[in-house]
Amino acid sequence: MTAKAGERQLFSEHLRELRSRLLSCVFFLVCGTAVGYFWYENLLDILVKPLGQPVFYSSPAGGFDFILKLSLLFGFAFSIPVLVYHAFRFIEPVVPQRAPKKTFLVLVSSGALLIMGVLFAYYVSLPAALYFLSSFTTEGVHALISANEYFSFVTRYLLGFGLLFQLPLVLLVINSVQQVPTKTLLRLEKWVLLLSFVIAAVLTPTPDVFNQLLMAVPLIILYQFSVVLVWLVNTKTPQAKGKKR
Repeated sequence: MTAKAGERQLFSEHLRELRSRLLSCVFFLVCGTAVGYFWYENLLDILVKPLGQPVFYSSPAGGFDFILKLSLLFGFAFSIPVLVYHAFRFIEPVVPQRAPKKTFLVLVSSGALLIMGVLFAYYVSLPAALYFLSSFTTEGVHALISANEYFSFVTRYLLGFGLLFQLPLVLLVINSVQQVPTKTLLRLEKWVLLLSFVIAAVLTPTPDVFNQLLMAVPLIILYQFSVVLVWLVNTKTPQAKGKKR
């Protein structure tokens, strides 16, 4: 067999493997969406609970559209572990021998931080933001919140917090590649304060200062926590000990 024929065969094998893994991910996405469709009443109760009032739709297909989006969201969340697993197994042959364990640890940590961010937003930040926004209701002005607008508001809010909670992991990964002195991170605090409010202004669905504070303050606290983690890691590394000597 020639080298080119061997390369073509190897490439075709990778394509078949990729197709197989993608089909598996799509299968779990469809199954999760189907489960979400049968559980949509429970999922709707969970989603609307922080609002404390029903949502409405203004088109004949609005109710179905909302339930479909909710089911797809559940299906996507349901299939994330399978997607991560197949992505990890697909790239595993080309990474160094010790890298798979570190990669798996990073993925698990990222998933845990994502869940923590979503839970914090759902139980702490989102109810406070909705309560603040609803305080502007008067006798002459009542909120008639559409299902699609509320769905977009909540998903963007929860996803924003899930992404913000990745900050400790991002800093630890950067520090593992190139050790970052703690003093450098402390000097960057003033820029972190500014950037936190900029990110909050972009990610929050509403322009009010209170809502931005609810997102900026946890991000600032997360940065302080990340600095402590980086300091603890650096004090245990041979490079840091060598410098102390």
